[in-house]
Amino acid sequence: MLKVNMEKFSPVTLADKKIIRPLLLANDVFFCDYNFANLFMWGDIFKTRWLFHDERLWIYNGFDDLMLMPLGKALTLPELVTVSDMLRRDGKSGNFVLVDQDFVKDNTDLAHYFEVEIDLDNGDYIYSSQKLVDLTGNKLHKKRNLINQFLALYPDYACQPLKACDLAACLELSEKWCRQRTCQELEFSHETSALKRALNNFSELELQGLKISHGGAMFAFAVFSQLSSNMADVHFEKFDPEIKGISQVINWETAKSLSAKYKYINREQDLGIEGLRQAKKSYSPDYIVSAYFLKRKD
Repeated sequence: MLKVNMEKFSPVTLADKKIIRPLLLANDVFFCDYNFANLFMWGDIFKTRWLFHDERLWIYNGFDDLMLMPLGKALTLPELVTVSDMLRRDGKSGNFVLVDQDFVKDNTDLAHYFEVEIDLDNGDYIYSSQKLVDLTGNKLHKKRNLINQFLALYPDYACQPLKACDLAACLELSEKWCRQRTCQELEFSHETSALKRALNNFSELELQGLKISHGGAMFAFAVFSQLSSNMADVHFEKFDPEIKGISQVINWETAKSLSAKYKYINREQDLGIEGLRQAKKSYSPDYIVSAYFLKRKD
């Protein structure tokens, strides 16, 4: 009988990378929530816990009281209900997130136990790397124009690999971005601690990044890592909002950097924030991967 004991779940530490990351890569995931760097960077904020049990990787979000659909050996509906019951007996919600469409389609009796909802706010935006480089077509014409305007103003700008020593400049730029973008209102303020964790553990997390600068001033930066065999995950992208075209240039340079190795780029979720949703849709994503949310019925 399947038994998932919450007392055996552990916080995500750097030492866990040697166990968790190969499991994630072996499953060739495409949801950014299943990225080890994200699990670690945001682990304290979301009170993330994990357990490898019965050939499955279980991940629990303690902040939102949600269990991610486990990776590994396929889970049956009776097993899902059993784990949900165990969670509820421990005072948890018994709810699941990141449940894929095939599982919902193959288990028509889900509705007896859960309210089944498509989770649009947490859908991942997936783009063709080459499309973000080429920016062809009428929909992306404005992006090309803004890049050209930036190139005309700053023909000698520098695009260089991001390093851990850039933390102070990245934080300063993020704070400026935050002030201009009404950070508190958009609930982005918690990004600072995640960004610090990222850059303080840059090499250990196998992160990469780019920075764009001119005259010694940082104009923009991006942090990214491998998500799956053919997809990269962009974790952070910040820019000076007073520099026209810079947001398009850091996006473009990031795509150029990643296109040789990855066919796709995951630019993560919009979290239901309208401004963020418009920005992500303006780049005409190839598709938006939305999973299902299972809310346990009483």
